[in-house]
Amino acid sequence: MKLAYLRPLYERPGPFASVYLATERHTADAAKALALRWRHARIELGRLGVDDATLDALEEIVTDRDNAAPGRALFATGGQVVHHEVLPEPPAQVTVEMSELPYVMPLLAVRPEPIPHVCVKADRMGAEIISVGDKRQVTTVDGVDWPIRKVRAGGWSESHFQRNAEETWEANAREVAAAVAREAEAVDAAVIIVAGDVRARELITGDLGEPWAGRAVITERGARNAGADEEPLEKEVARILREVQDRHLAEVMARFREGHGRGDAVAGLEAVTEALRNGQVDTLLVAGGQVSGELWFGPQAHELATGEKTLQELGVPDPHRGPAGSVLARAAAATDAEILFPQELDAPGGLGAVLRYTQP
Repeated sequence: MKLAYLRPLYERPGPFASVYLATERHTADAAKALALRWRHARIELGRLGVDDATLDALEEIVTDRDNAAPGRALFATGGQVVHHEVLPEPPAQVTVEMSELPYVMPLLAVRPEPIPHVCVKADRMGAEIISVGDKRQVTTVDGVDWPIRKVRAGGWSESHFQRNAEETWEANAREVAAAVAREAEAVDAAVIIVAGDVRARELITGDLGEPWAGRAVITERGARNAGADEEPLEKEVARILREVQDRHLAEVMARFREGHGRGDAVAGLEAVTEALRNGQVDTLLVAGGQVSGELWFGPQAHELATGEKTLQELGVPDPHRGPAGSVLARAAAATDAEILFPQELDAPGGLGAVLRYTQP
């Protein structure tokens, strides 16, 4: 998971109020329970020093009846909610923090990893192309519609019509493949899922060219025709994306294991902190989403260390101390490092990193 989307959050000065709260309200009792949970959370935030304007901004989102959700993570400062997200499941307990940096690690650990992809629902006339990157976009390609069917007319005309129909299918497939390649390029798709008519699927994947043909997966579920049941294809897309995610994690873990012995990977809080400070980290690995301990940090995201003296020697006059997870996440976002959450990691504190480069 890349953290570039969090950079605007770090452009705001702290301190931040961070809130994790179950916000489901599907029954009258659930709505009452939410009101009680928020009341207690508000009291605790006030005790931590959060001002009334910031508390009111948080309350407006938490209690919004038109945007119910299982749970929410919210980050606020200066009377504004700077960032908030729906959680896939309600958190087991209310968590409130007041700190110089937003407490984002619990959110990242449960947030579904967005995988850029393209889904194609094709027939012999064209296709509907759904591309998913930072946003979801739907493109329709309508090719030539005649002759589109082979006929059994008999005599010399039968082969003529069949040949013309095949040529029409091929021309339409080339047009669709070109559009798919453009959309895949735009979102840097990790996978292209091709559904719909059997012959159209074959022609489109054959025309994609590299590297996109190598990322194409054909599925028998899904159709382009109006009224088609969308659920089977949606489930298949979710399954394929999970496979892509699992394969990516396995590849990164293999790089970590192989690189640890030769200096292409590091393990433990001190080594990972130094690598982030030097901008070396390609992928940060946090076992189970839990980071223990604290780190020292400065105004800039690359200013982090396990000791106050290290930062002072680097010219940071007044370092602050905060939860290690929050400091690491800020540095990862600023240096375009990816963050992944394996269940287990053979590293001190369950913390490691695969490096972009090694220091000479």
